[in-house]
Amino acid sequence: MTSEKARLAKEKGNTAFKAADYATAVGHYTSAILADSSDPTFHLNRAAAYLQLGKNEDAERDCTNALTLTPKNVKALFRRGHARRALGKFEDARADLQGAFALEPSNSSVKNELAEIDKSIQEQRLKQSKIPSDPHPASVPKAFSALSPKRRRVPIEIIEREIDIAANTLKETKPPREEKDDQLLQSVSSRTLNIGSPSKEEQVMLLPRPQTFADAKRSRESSKPTRVRGGIFRPSGNHTIVTRTPHEPSLRSASVQAIDKQDLPMKHPTTLFQFIKSWDSMSSDDARWGLIRTVPPSSIPALFQASLEPDLLKSILHTFKAVLIRKPETKDAVRRRRNSC
Repeated sequence: MTSEKARLAKEKGNTAFKAADYATAVGHYTSAILADSSDPTFHLNRAAAYLQLGKNEDAERDCTNALTLTPKNVKALFRRGHARRALGKFEDARADLQGAFALEPSNSSVKNELAEIDKSIQEQRLKQSKIPSDPHPASVPKAFSALSPKRRRVPIEIIEREIDIAANTLKETKPPREEKDDQLLQSVSSRTLNIGSPSKEEQVMLLPRPQTFADAKRSRESSKPTRVRGGIFRPSGNHTIVTRTPHEPSLRSASVQAIDKQDLPMKHPTTLFQFIKSWDSMSSDDARWGLIRTVPPSSIPALFQASLEPDLLKSILHTFKAVLIRKPETKDAVRRRRNSC
């Protein structure tokens, strides 16, 4: 008879599964299996959650455990066939689906999946038949081999400069004005005109046109007004103006950069359920090793107690091995946590 703890864990897993929170559902179903491993329903439910997460190998293992408990379980055969098809084991998947079809010939889901398996097997055989049988194909001359694409430079022309040149050319080609007799042109002004220095705007207009993009940028920077940040204003007229340097970073940008550079620490799991949920949501060995390092070696026995499942232990040992291969300097840290497990 199913224990009350296992039944409650199963109900929580079903609720999470309906909400599409499959990682949480896996954690609840795992708690149910640890409470009562003789019920095949817990293995089947966790296999369904693994299929939704794309973890087909784990789903295949849970279905095999369910078939060990109930050899003629149609759901176990169907889900294992689905997982094996995703893994590319078409013949094994077809054998599982044929067994499910023999038990329930009227099951439409089994029929449809069996038809898809047959289609995949035919496509695989067709691809294999197109592979040439000659193991030593004729060599292709280098002249006809695949050539890497050549890069070419596209010239960039500045149209504005050409327009200015054309405009200057038109100005130069204008017909000169007819010169009148100097005797007819006489000064009638009674006062002289004081021709002073040109204004700032005229000086800007008289500046030569920049020849490169760098010259244009320097010209723009020099023409920008100076920003005033503040100062000390005195009655005597001796004011002190504080200007802002162009390369002075603002306090807000510096604080934002400091926040971006901070590394967020990984959360320390306090229960076995939290550890399993975080473990199943990670796919790389480095991420899982980072999760294990958050747990002190002295806290590992209290965290797992007597509920460490063989599959989870196997996965942890696999992570230890992968970390030792890539990072031999972590040998002492791995040894301490391995002894704690």
